[in-house]
Amino acid sequence: MPPTKRPDRDLLFDRDVCITCAGCVGICPEEALDFYGLEWTLYSDKCTACALCVRICPVGALKIEKR
Repeated sequence: MPPTKRPDRDLLFDRDVCITCAGCVGICPEEALDFYGLEWTLYSDKCTACALCVRICPVGALKIEKR
């Protein structure tokens, strides 16, 4: 069964805190995150707000927020 999208939540990214370790990219089961050079990209149509990326981020650059 595919993961359920959570339209009531948003993934927020703080570029000033990010250390570009790319751990979030590697752990995302939906491949909703990517780095091109030093540019971080979120494919919001793929993101299910599972929060795995939030949990693995060593510096707290990502968070899930309810709308």
